[in-house]
Amino acid sequence: MANTIKFQLIDVFTSEPFGGNPLAIFDHADGLSADQMLKIAKELNLSESVFLKKPSAEADVKMRIFTPGMELPTAGHPTIGTSFYLLKEKGIDPKKENELLLEQNIGNLKVQYEKKKGKISKILMEQPLPKFEQTFKDKKLVASLISIDEDDIEEDYPCRIVNCGNPFLIIPIRSLEAVQNLKLNNELFSEILDEIFVTGVMAFTMETQNPNHLTHSRMFAPHIGVAEDPATGSAHGPLACYLHNYNMADLSELAIGEQGYELGRPSQVKMKIAQEEGKISKVMVGGSCVHMGHGEIRIPE
Repeated sequence: MANTIKFQLIDVFTSEPFGGNPLAIFDHADGLSADQMLKIAKELNLSESVFLKKPSAEADVKMRIFTPGMELPTAGHPTIGTSFYLLKEKGIDPKKENELLLEQNIGNLKVQYEKKKGKISKILMEQPLPKFEQTFKDKKLVASLISIDEDDIEEDYPCRIVNCGNPFLIIPIRSLEAVQNLKLNNELFSEILDEIFVTGVMAFTMETQNPNHLTHSRMFAPHIGVAEDPATGSAHGPLACYLHNYNMADLSELAIGEQGYELGRPSQVKMKIAQEEGKISKVMVGGSCVHMGHGEIRIPE
């Protein structure tokens, strides 16, 4: 009989089952090679799958994160989902009170959490400080990239790559309707990727379906095996920094970005910015999770 490995299935960035972004977590994956992990991630075909391994001396656990197409240095929904699994489902005792330290390819990442009456009430990951990178001044090109009219792009704000561990092209859109109707031009995206790499395209608007939410967004990353993502934590950190940098919103308190509605998987991503002496000092992203079930899969030879 073939060797198998068990996994847990978590819906991330939602408090309702069958919402958010599904995540497969494989515990005790020390014996798996990178090629085996990639094959398993491709077989499951989720946005990301996580493989947990023994950490260094400082961290609580080591994570390897794979899309169906490649390994990522860090990612949001795998970090939040793994933290939920470790704290609530597995019940580990972190080395520091109210803080998990997760070893990822980008380095050790801090995750803050709170407990109320013995239950996990809040999980927030601390993302790397932002790098504001290339600005796409040709808005006609950007409009063609997502198949909308140039007038649908906000005139007063730039289309710019922002990086909090993964670089995303942030595109500000005027209306909810335009975001709902946009479509990525894969051929043009491939041409752009020949010139500069981005993890994905993050188009957003300040018009939302839920009036209590701050933003409505969609994220596309077909080159890494994710045609469209239901919820992207690693893109909401850059989005929060973008909103702060261009004075579009006050993020000193937790705000919610909605995503995944067009895919039938409503997601709510919490984001917050802390400042010191007028500069961003912390980028926090988090959300709720639901444990959906478990399974077992063959280990590739």
